Amino acid sequence: MKRYISLFMAVLSVLAMADAGFAQLRIVNYNTANGTFPSGNDYLPREGMDLVLQAIGDEVTNGISRPIDVLILQEQDDPSTTTQAFVELLDDLYGEGTYAHSTVITLPTYSDNIRQTLIYNTNTVELIHEKAFGTTGSNYAARQSARFQLRPVGYDSSADFYIYNDHYKSSTGTDNEDRRDYEATFVRADADALGQGAHVIYAGDFNMYSSYEPAYQTLLSSGNGQAFDPINTPGSWNNNYTYRAVHTQSPHDGSDGLVTGGMDDRFDFQLVTGELLDNEGMSYIAGSYHAFGNNGTTYNQPVNYWANTYPVSQSVLDALAHVSDHLPVVADYQLPAKMGIEVSSIPSAVIVNSTLDIDITVSNVAPVQTTNGADELDYTVYTSGDITGAGAGTAYALQAGNVHTVSFDTSTAGSASGGLAALSTSQSVADGILGQTVNVDVLDHAEASFALGTDQDLLTIDFGSVNIGDLAEVGFDIFNLQQTLGYTADLDLDAVVGSDDTAVLSTNLGSFAGLAAGSANSFMASFDTSTAGSYSATYLITLSDEDLLGEASQQLSLQLIGTVLSGAIEGDLNGDGYVGLDDLDIVLNNWNQNVTPGDADGDPSGDGFVGLDDLDIVLNNWNNGTPPSANVPEPAAATLLSLAGLALMNQRKRR
Repeated sequence: MKRYISLFMAVLSVLAMADAGFAQLRIVNYNTANGTFPSGNDYLPREGMDLVLQAIGDEVTNGISRPIDVLILQEQDDPSTTTQAFVELLDDLYGEGTYAHSTVITLPTYSDNIRQTLIYNTNTVELIHEKAFGTTGSNYAARQSARFQLRPVGYDSSADFYIYNDHYKSSTGTDNEDRRDYEATFVRADADALGQGAHVIYAGDFNMYSSYEPAYQTLLSSGNGQAFDPINTPGSWNNNYTYRAVHTQSPHDGSDGLVTGGMDDRFDFQLVTGELLDNEGMSYIAGSYHAFGNNGTTYNQPVNYWANTYPVSQSVLDALAHVSDHLPVVADYQLPAKMGIEVSSIPSAVIVNSTLDIDITVSNVAPVQTTNGADELDYTVYTSGDITGAGAGTAYALQAGNVHTVSFDTSTAGSASGGLAALSTSQSVADGILGQTVNVDVLDHAEASFALGTDQDLLTIDFGSVNIGDLAEVGFDIFNLQQTLGYTADLDLDAVVGSDDTAVLSTNLGSFAGLAAGSANSFMASFDTSTAGSYSATYLITLSDEDLLGEASQQLSLQLIGTVLSGAIEGDLNGDGYVGLDDLDIVLNNWNQNVTPGDADGDPSGDGFVGLDDLDIVLNNWNNGTPPSANVPEPAAATLLSLAGLALMNQRKRR
């Protein structure tokens, strides 16, 4: 029976899954001071910057250690010069072509070449879009803002996130605060326009001295793009010992003419929208936000003032004190879940009423290094058509998948079809709908028979009585009867076991496989007539369906019987195994005739003449053998003597 099934939810084709490597995200914000006070090679990374970048990638936080995925830079000269030089430093560490930079150019108020750029790891992040926006001027923003739209590799647009890179107006005073608030206002307007649910990181050198500043409050005000501090540390940060653990400026030791004064300001930030704090989809990993190199004790001193008090080497602290007048801010973000399903091997054909269970393993295959590097995968398993069963669960990255067993209906021979699908409701999940359609041929059992068109399980071949040395062979067939047209299993012959006189009554039966329905294989039964006697043999034939799930066996029985006579009976002229009237008739019908020597013309003596000697042979063997019919009366002895006498008189007259 042909079964039709519609596409299940119209999404059952298995989606290709991109290999993103290990890609939970380490995002770093860093004012490198490479666009300020340019002289000589100050546009280029200062000596030791490679050591700092590598140390950020080597640092273990919450069990996570990974190269920088996104590097948000301030005080860059130009993307093609300064930022490209940073790309080359990172490529030297992690391989040519690993990193790329943004190309948009933000305009400053003055011709001081202070711009915001971005570098990203091409193995883990795609740069989807970038733009510079905002009005600059003495009463407006000091520099344009840059907005970058990024996407984790292997995910779709639902996993996109946005980074606003800003370098706000510096210094204290109401005018400077107003200019910072002006910039924050149009940044918020742009972010709010992204709509509710956007994942946004506000990063940069904010130059804010406290959380009470209007610009900071603007960023944290309610609305679609409302910002939150991941470490929830509001206060008056400037020159305040209480907040020494979050200070980012200034770590510089004064060797390069950059801003000094020691660690006493929290100028550098990564603020995030609430969507990055809900532990769903892409989210900030709690406990990972920190000012890299800040040991929590240094205050109003360069970052390397207290030796060996931070879990990085002294050489890294010394480099931080030299390469910039800001510390990098580092935070790790979990990736959305990524669903993968694996379906156990499904045969293309099975036997009717077999038990066909299918295992569906649902896994969270987010390309991360640690379980906490990805959101959990919440999912439901659905089936349709001839497949029944369902399931649901939660899967975590880097852990074994969950196995759900569903069943295929094989109760009716024919073409069966069903749908398997897994649907995830996790936020921004990659490959959140996966599935496939499964087709299976359900075959009726093969039916072995000795006859075409009817089920005959027993065949008896009677060879009858044969003379010694006679050739005795009989052919026979084994059929595979058609049960369900087009859906009947092939027939296999697995074993033949003979009993009794198998040495005399034999067959060339042997194993075979794949006898199609409606077809037959031919065989021969043979009778060895070399030795007189009565014989019988039985052959038990075990057959089965072809090698498929649910196969069953059956048996046929072949019986062979026959008798070998001890030899030809003298006087049996007609060869019926009995000497009687028929043989006497042959002699009398040819009496006194010259004939071809032999029994056929009544000359058993073989002298070429039918006479008394031939009659004597018949009479001397009278009644030998088995009468062909018990109802034929034999003549009395007197009659035989009369016949013999008559024959003798006729013979003498002739002489």
